[in-house]
Formats: sequence, C-alpha cells, structure tokens
Amino acid sequence: MRTYLLLLLVLGIASCAPSRFVEPLDKGEWSVGANYGGPVIDFAGAPIPVPITSIEVGYGLDSTKTIHGGLHTTALLFGNLQIDAGMTYQFLHQKKYIPNVSGALGFNTIYDFDDKSGKFWPTLDLNAFWNYGERRNYFYVGFNNYFDFTKTLESGESQKNNILFSPQIGHIIKGKNRSWELTTEIKFLAPYIRNDYAFVPYKSITGNFGAAGFYLGFRKILGNKAKN
Repeated sequence: MRTYLLLLLVLGIASCAPSRFVEPLDKGEWSVGANYGGPVIDFAGAPIPVPITSIEVGYGLDSTKTIHGGLHTTALLFGNLQIDAGMTYQFLHQKKYIPNVSGALGFNTIYDFDDKSGKFWPTLDLNAFWNYGERRNYFYVGFNNYFDFTKTLESGESQKNNILFSPQIGHIIKGKNRSWELTTEIKFLAPYIRNDYAFVPYKSITGNFGAAGFYLGFRKILGNKAKN
C-alpha cells in the first residue's frame, strides 16, 4: 500500500509539468507560456499522455538567473489550487562539448478547496544543456527531485521515501530572434518504484517500474533578445 500511495504522489504531482527555464532568460526579459502533457497511460490499446495543462511566467534577473512560476490549470478545474515557483541559476557555460549546467530550486504546493487542506514540496532540478545552430536551440539531460519531509503517509504508514527522483531529457526550438520557444520533454518518473500496484495502466520504458511522461510547451519571449 505504501508503494502504491507513493507512486500516486509522484505521478499526480511531480508529473504535472516539465522543467521550467533550463536556460535562463536575459536580464529584463519576460516570458509567458503554456504546457501540456503528463504520465503516459495505455488508453484503448494506444499510449497517450494524460492531458494535464499549466501556464507559466518567467522573468530574467540577469543572464544567469531567472525567476519563474506556474499555475496548474487542470488541477484548478478539479477544485485544487496548485502552483509551482522557483529560480533557475546557470553556473557553468558551454565550452565546445562541455555543456552549460543550470539548477533550479523551488517548490510545488497544492490546496484542496473541498478538504481545506494543503501540502508543500521543495523541488530541485539539475540540467546539462548544449546550444547549437544559428538560433542556439538546445537539448538537455538532467533530473528532478521532489522532497517530502512528512513522517507519515495519508494511510498512517511511516514515510520511507523522502526524495522522489525522476530523470529527464528535452529539446528546445527557438524562433527568429528568440521571439518564441517550442519545448518538448520526456521524463522518466520514479523509475525505481513498481507501478503494477496502481490501477492506472501506466506505460514505462522500465517495464513495471515508474512511468514515462511526455510534455509539449510553447512560450513567448518579451523584451531584450541579446543572446541572438
């Protein structure tokens, strides 16, 4: 039972959105966008991502730091206020094949209007990314961590998994003068947790462990386009 509840937590919360702003915006830039996707399930014999949606906003403090936030619109339709927020910081820059590296420290929180209860999870992303081409598109690899410091689960059992780990890969296509970005990401959600306890038919490249998540997104960049 504990494994089943943990899997629902990972796939219900950690799978709600892709990485936010792997590459920081320039100083003074704003970005607004939307994301679609979630864990992949077997639906009528075909694998499809759960249609989870969110909207996002970002602001460049400087060329290495971007603050960002997201509102999870699908959760809102079901009577839950779910938001995420954080800051991305790029601390290494690409030198030939040595990648850029950025980290994002933030949180995800949800409040249930019916139960009048909520929960809060600190989050940490770490990504390596490589720019290429005239428009400096990039692909990235990294991982996402959710931290749950509660001592017991909703079932009353003791909490033994305080860190929820999910690797990810993605690719970003930029418009002319970086006026927009098209984002894609595949996330390997909790690939160490068995999924055959769950009643939802999750699909995973690791068989009976975790689930695959697939995401599409679009963001509009407003302001300075100095990087291009």
